[in-house]
Amino acid sequence: MNLKQLQCFRMIMLHKTVSKAAAVLNMSQPGVSTMIANLEHHLGFKLFERRSGRLHPTVEAKYFSEVSERLLNDLDLANQVAGQIRQGKFGSITVATLPGYGLTVLPMAIARMHRKHPDVTFDIQTRSSHMVRNLFPSRQFDIALVEPPVEPSGNTYHGLQLRCVCVVPIDHPLSEKSVLTVQDISGEKIVALFNAHTTSRQLASAFAVTGFDWSPIIQTQFFATNCELVEKGVGVSIVDPVTAQHFKTRNLTAIPFEPEIFHEVALLCPPKDKVSGLVSEFVQELLEVVLPFQS
Repeated sequence: MNLKQLQCFRMIMLHKTVSKAAAVLNMSQPGVSTMIANLEHHLGFKLFERRSGRLHPTVEAKYFSEVSERLLNDLDLANQVAGQIRQGKFGSITVATLPGYGLTVLPMAIARMHRKHPDVTFDIQTRSSHMVRNLFPSRQFDIALVEPPVEPSGNTYHGLQLRCVCVVPIDHPLSEKSVLTVQDISGEKIVALFNAHTTSRQLASAFAVTGFDWSPIIQTQFFATNCELVEKGVGVSIVDPVTAQHFKTRNLTAIPFEPEIFHEVALLCPPKDKVSGLVSEFVQELLEVVLPFQS
């Protein structure tokens, strides 16, 4: 039993004559008759009886039609899904991300993708960079946004370097300055990330070089937490420009900071020969959102 035999059977059940079935299938009448004869031989029972020039399905044919129709409908659905996949209209993308970027650039990139492919589904998993670096080789994620160090290990790697800015309340005396320096904020209460973070290490070095003590009043895990604290008047903070942009409507202002402090991010995805066209397209959307923030 093969697909062509089932298609011939379906058309005869629908049109009741070999000639109409042959026309719909673009086959010869003898070809359709042969298909039905072979199917009957394989099944071991008659499917049609000829009366008054028309084919009448047997009781067995009616029972068999229910099963064969389900099979053909499943095949039609499979062909439809395959067409959607080819056109990038269907699929799913799993993304592992730093918490801050899950609040900022990812929603922006997903919104852009959704306008083009509204049926694509996303699974966004917020994880620490350490966890993502350990899990990414197992292909649990299609793409990942992590902080260095990163060992590409055959993956596609996009390194992004984002110059940080200083966020202060919009009514703060420092908000009038076009550039802020270590000296400007040395007398302020400073909110920073944990000591081991690359931005905190850069800031500690910058303060030491200029002769000021690096002594943040609060240390957190995320830039977004820092911005929330600055908004509530706790102090000032040096954060990545993506998070600063996200908080720009929250009574905060972002001001360039000198010396330059950089937040580095790596965008990881599998090798090009192991990634779907849909994922590749989303990577481009994500890069178009992030690159304007790059220094």
